[in-house]
Amino acid sequence: MKKGQVEVSRYKITSDDKFTETDAIAVEEPLQLDISQSECYTTFSITMRTPGDDEYLAYGLLFSEGLITDADEVESVELSKIDGEIESNKIIIHIIDSVVLDLGGKERRLASYSGCGICGKTSIKALALKNNRQLKPIASEITTAVIQQIRHVLAQQKLFSDTGGSHVAGIIYETEQKNKVSLNFKDARFFEDVGRHNALDKLIGYELIQHQLNLPGLIVLSGRIGFELVQKVVMAGYSTIVALGAPTSLAIQTANQFGVTLIGFAKNQQYNRYTF
Repeated sequence: MKKGQVEVSRYKITSDDKFTETDAIAVEEPLQLDISQSECYTTFSITMRTPGDDEYLAYGLLFSEGLITDADEVESVELSKIDGEIESNKIIIHIIDSVVLDLGGKERRLASYSGCGICGKTSIKALALKNNRQLKPIASEITTAVIQQIRHVLAQQKLFSDTGGSHVAGIIYETEQKNKVSLNFKDARFFEDVGRHNALDKLIGYELIQHQLNLPGLIVLSGRIGFELVQKVVMAGYSTIVALGAPTSLAIQTANQFGVTLIGFAKNQQYNRYTF
């Protein structure tokens, strides 16, 4: 089977028949994220996710929570081992000593389920916005033709198209050639996960590790838009979100507060813009 999915048998039942067939299902497993600094360890989060790109997920989550601001603040990444064998569901991030690591109110000591970013936090104070980057505006116009291209590339993501059980987060970079800016769909980057928050954390973690958070681009989401997704985008400094689903009231309020262009219900011939 392909990465991130398993094959299962199921019954298919119609109005006049019942039969078995195989189906591709997205994998969901727990990941324990431990933080280490000066030989002191703490469990920061246990989240349900689709295995794969766990290092990006860890970096993105720690960045979005304001614990790190740069990939260079991570000394090393360690996959836990049991009897010499790598334990795929636990990752340890070693933070350099010069970072002031303040976990007050930020730990996710309870399980954070794949569809939820807020669940499991030990303090509501951890929801406070921690904006630390200037937004990178894009000059490209968002037209219905651009929306059609976005829907096309989303439909091509393997886990999403094979199982229908994953979320996608992506970035379409804006590039300039001969004094003309445009959205570069060819070099767009996408990540998938059963959790919408995880998919975005994987994307942000990748950009952080590659030192590309300074590049302007359009953030693309396959589902609905909640407060925490907008928060993560603001933290990373992106200025525009296009999603296939609906926004929540707090997502709209947050986007307006920080000057983020928020587009939802992106369909082939129309879309809704919720910020002005």
